Amino acid sequence: MKEEQRPRGAEREERRVFAWGIVAAVIALLGALAYFHVLQKRFEVPVELPATPTAPSAPGEPAPGTPRGR
Repeated sequence: MKEEQRPRGAEREERRVFAWGIVAAVIALLGALAYFHVLQKRFEVPVELPATPTAPSAPGEPAPGTPRGR
């Protein structure tokens, strides 16, 4: 089967369009990453540890936060 004959300019144009497409995809990816980073920093909530309980526990109960033995 005979291949389609195209001018060399068409192949060069296809490569150029492909390269610009790759550049546009990379820029879009970097822009999305920057956008999500800004959103994360803007709505970041500081982590607060819960207050330690002040009430004493019963002598038979384990301390809060310790794993229970079964």
